[in-house]
Amino acid sequence: MSTPSNVLAPIVLFAYNRPLYVKQTLESLARNEQAKDSILYVYADGFKPDASEQDKQKIKEVRNIIRSKQWCKEVILIEREINLGLAKSIITGVTEVINRHGKVIVLEDDLELSPYFLQFMNEALDVYVNEPKVISVGACNFYVSDDKTPDTFFLPIPDCLGWATWQDRWALFESDSNKLYQRLHDVNLTEFFNLYGAYDFLNMLKMQAEGKISSWAIRWQAVAYLHQKLTIYPKYALSNHIGLGQDATNSKDVDYSMYIKFPTCTIPVKKHKPYLNKYVFRAVIDRYLQISGKKAYLPWNLLNFKELAQRGINKVKSLFNTEKTISNPPPPKPIISWSGNYASWEEAKELCTGYEADIILQKIRESVLKVKNGEAVYERDSVIFDKIQYNWPLLACLFKIGVEYGNKLSVLDFGGSLGSTCFGSRDFLKDLALEWSVVEQPHFVACGQQDIADGHLKFYYTIEDCLKERQPNVLLLSGVVQYLDKPYEWIEEFLKFNFCYIIIDRTAFVKNSYDILTIQEVHEPVYEASYPAWFFNYENFVKQFSNYKIISDFDSRFTAPICLKNGFNVYWSGLFMKLCKN
Repeated sequence: MSTPSNVLAPIVLFAYNRPLYVKQTLESLARNEQAKDSILYVYADGFKPDASEQDKQKIKEVRNIIRSKQWCKEVILIEREINLGLAKSIITGVTEVINRHGKVIVLEDDLELSPYFLQFMNEALDVYVNEPKVISVGACNFYVSDDKTPDTFFLPIPDCLGWATWQDRWALFESDSNKLYQRLHDVNLTEFFNLYGAYDFLNMLKMQAEGKISSWAIRWQAVAYLHQKLTIYPKYALSNHIGLGQDATNSKDVDYSMYIKFPTCTIPVKKHKPYLNKYVFRAVIDRYLQISGKKAYLPWNLLNFKELAQRGINKVKSLFNTEKTISNPPPPKPIISWSGNYASWEEAKELCTGYEADIILQKIRESVLKVKNGEAVYERDSVIFDKIQYNWPLLACLFKIGVEYGNKLSVLDFGGSLGSTCFGSRDFLKDLALEWSVVEQPHFVACGQQDIADGHLKFYYTIEDCLKERQPNVLLLSGVVQYLDKPYEWIEEFLKFNFCYIIIDRTAFVKNSYDILTIQEVHEPVYEASYPAWFFNYENFVKQFSNYKIISDFDSRFTAPICLKNGFNVYWSGLFMKLCKN
């Protein structure tokens, strides 16, 4: 059942045997302006089989407090006869209410709420109702609230201390902890799930699977990670966990309140594309390090050099101290490396310098000009070689097309940089009437038109611009598709032009897995940069070209098969395809 977005979400409160805390929770809820127009469901858990008379009296007191006032417009009390326990009570109660109303705001009986809590919850539920990337709305921001923190931000960790969600998102909930635990390992999310060592959430899930704890929240968190979802949080906390003590079901020794800062006014909720904010995510790791007292390994691309030095990950002083030696120096960085399995392009890009960095263009320009001017014989990815490294499978494909078209070859090289492949191929293709057209980013095109172009090689801002002057008989996609933000949408765009031939070269694939999104880091002697990079499932990738017949596939010899840091086996391959006749 769905509810119109302008209807206030029902509130569901789970209570048991703590009358003092439940009263504080209800009083703080009632101070919210929207409480007078909201429905409140209260699930009061029942007696345990071995409950003492004191426990039974506390349970009765809780129920009396709930009945004592009209805390909201309507209060519906569900009194359990037996004790379900917090986890089962929440799972069943949230499911019942959300199936009836389509959305829900969830409270436990040990929270102090800001007077602006309900307004934020309801606004966020309305704003992100049609954004499936957002799995829930959180309130207890005990992470960061400084001047650099945006009004709202997104985290992969759902909140359990005052939160809200929608029916279609809650439908993803999985009760089987063993299945969740195994799946996190299968898709290599364990390091990310544990915040790179800052907090052992994985062990909590394992203990849940073994029956040592009873937690709905750790399962909900695993679901969010596995489905690559995010939770929206406010800059300032709107709830505080007050129920610490010997009678607490969970969190007996972690006091979040010292990190809580309530707002003095409403927090606006504006629609933003969900992504993981780099600054906030670092602050989250810092906070969990404070809580756990652990030292965490953080990916290089999350920190700048100064922060690495401060953390002691790089012992900078030892590099300049001749009296000390490093007993275990770190291994040298590879020239190119890939890491991570990111939930979205925006999340990965936030952690990268980007391919747009000026240093990349300048270094490639210098190298290509040396080749063009005869000062060097061959260049690839800005690196100068003293001998041409011919890409024989690619040359064979191009030569075949040229012969078929009467010794005329017109190549549209999409993402072709400053014509590196052209310069590396045209000596071999010199007997053909050759046109080479590069479509690239605007700053590459401007540079190419000014410094690189000649009678054969030209640069264009779009495919359409090229087609106004030339009629290419082959589309070349060499080492480019994996660097596009929405690769399958780009492929659909390419197919609209009905190129007779398409050559896919130097494209990254992953064995026995779905598509994965990594961060590629490039170091000297190439250039210093990082950018998102896809590794594609081969079968899924190939089926996008249903109107083309695969003439041949081939190895891309420039890059050897490797194993990513997260355990995926990957390789580079090429495809030679021809448009099928209708």
